[in-house]
Amino acid sequence: MKQDHIFYRIVNGMIRLLLAGAVFLLFLHSIYSTSFVGKLILEDGSEQERTLNIADSPLRHLLAFFLLTVALLAGRKLWHVFSGRKNGNTGVDSGKAQAGRSNLVFWGLTLLTVILAASYVGMTQLTPGSDPAKVYSVAMQWRQGDFSAFEEDAYLFRYPFQSGIVLFFYLLSFIFGEGNFVGIQLVNVVFLVVIYGLLVKLSGLFGVAATEGTEGFEKKRTGLQTAVYLGLLVWVPLAFYVTYLYGILPGMALSLGAVYFAQRYLALRRLRYVAAASLCMGLATVIKMNCLIYLIAIACFLVYDAISLFFFSGEKRWKEAVTSLAFIVCMGLGTALCTGVSNAVVERIADQELPEGEAMLSWVVMGMQEAPLGPGGYNGYIGNVFAENHYDQKLAAQASLEELQKIITRMLEYPVDEGIPFLARKTAFQWNDPTFICLDRTRGRKSVTHMPEWLKDVIYGRGGVRLSVALNYMQTWILLGMLLYLFLRWRRGTLFELMGAVVFLGGYLFHLFWESSASYTIPYFVLLIPYAVCGLAEWAAFLEKAAERLRRAGDSGMEEKGSVLTGLREKPCRVLTAAAVLVFCLLVLAFTRTNLFHRTLALNDDLQGIDASAQFYQTGINVP
Repeated sequence: MKQDHIFYRIVNGMIRLLLAGAVFLLFLHSIYSTSFVGKLILEDGSEQERTLNIADSPLRHLLAFFLLTVALLAGRKLWHVFSGRKNGNTGVDSGKAQAGRSNLVFWGLTLLTVILAASYVGMTQLTPGSDPAKVYSVAMQWRQGDFSAFEEDAYLFRYPFQSGIVLFFYLLSFIFGEGNFVGIQLVNVVFLVVIYGLLVKLSGLFGVAATEGTEGFEKKRTGLQTAVYLGLLVWVPLAFYVTYLYGILPGMALSLGAVYFAQRYLALRRLRYVAAASLCMGLATVIKMNCLIYLIAIACFLVYDAISLFFFSGEKRWKEAVTSLAFIVCMGLGTALCTGVSNAVVERIADQELPEGEAMLSWVVMGMQEAPLGPGGYNGYIGNVFAENHYDQKLAAQASLEELQKIITRMLEYPVDEGIPFLARKTAFQWNDPTFICLDRTRGRKSVTHMPEWLKDVIYGRGGVRLSVALNYMQTWILLGMLLYLFLRWRRGTLFELMGAVVFLGGYLFHLFWESSASYTIPYFVLLIPYAVCGLAEWAAFLEKAAERLRRAGDSGMEEKGSVLTGLREKPCRVLTAAAVLVFCLLVLAFTRTNLFHRTLALNDDLQGIDASAQFYQTGINVP
């Protein structure tokens, strides 16, 4: 089925524009400011953690991107030379030989990932802290026959949806032994490897023209996939989370499995992929409820697929269209079935029914309030409203709805003074920390082994500063690479390859209103890396072609220049596009001169009398 009908162009354009808008705002945040977890000194002399913002330099970011571009062009030149010598000496390799080398590189990088991540776990052996400590301690209480977590006002009484991850740790403790948190961290290493592998496999779609038939998973850009894997290895924040026992990595791995099998179904139309995706999705939501965002994203593409097959395929392929819709039903049933089985097992182990728990709407209210750590962060509201309404979920939901209406009304009444600045600061709080608080989630936790000094320096000292600075530039490259991907592959890319990007968009919109934390958004940000690598590759190829055109124009003289001008007159769309881009850039430049810009995107707490820059760069601070 050819994807060139009007419905395809509308949907493809809308998704790319929505993605471009969200990514562009994050890009502006990245080049004009940097967020990190710092400290405030309160009036009583005590310290309080707070996400702070310091001014950044757009010129330095653009210079760094220029140097990256030079490196990319030099790398492509060397690759062309190497490939030319190889082909000249031995002839063009067969597809089978290329696939063999690709598999060898893939498994080599996979082994390297296992070694590095497992070594990090072994060198740190950090005990669980914060919320993971609560979840893990409940699982170990179960091993001792203690189910007090279900009692009124206890952990699982408030958060029964966490029973899935508690059950997971409880079952793993029978394999690794009671209290062996290091063994579970090594399981996280496996999930990290699965995440990297699936992202690499999915990036193979970027090299094909359609997802129809076997071509979508046969014709792969092996060089791009290797670059994606290297990009994932270099961008280290997600790897730090292997010691963080909170369901982030297993939930993401299983959800990506559902995306992978959905893509396989769309390419090959095999029913076994429906069953595999439904199982992955069900298990993912048991461990992490936020994984429902993946389900919704997959469902959107399946609905589009059904509409395209029935109305725009030439011959109405109603059976395949119905199967795509049935796919959605199967994922819903898989989620309900896995959740039901998990709840039944928990109730059997604890010999009591699961409580209703706190009202989900209260998380939205909390996400729209100020908090000690940052806008929309945890501030205790969900627990307070639950207790104030005598642990009645319905009454708590009603009280939360009334509070939410007040917040929305006030934001709509004062959008410039309160609404927009709050959402902008909240976005910076959860998306603009280049480390995605991976170091903060590591600091302060007890290690049961002797940690190497160089690793201590990375976590606590100047090494962490250098890492944060490097990740700050990498964050800009990822966001800019994503923008380049969206526009340079607007026509040549396929709609279905955007599935992972739509998951990111869903996470962006969801956490715009839900409780905020950079540890919640990192699973969505990492989805941009394959697209960013592809976008940077397209950028380098675009510059090479542009340089070649200029060279040819110079060789052919005025005749060629005249033909170029004629081509521009024959294609006024290109001129209009260039004019639109110029106008947009001028509008953005004008906006950077406004007070609203400095209260939303160019955030700088140094202007508020806080030593934010000194804390970020650790100047004048004694560190271990």
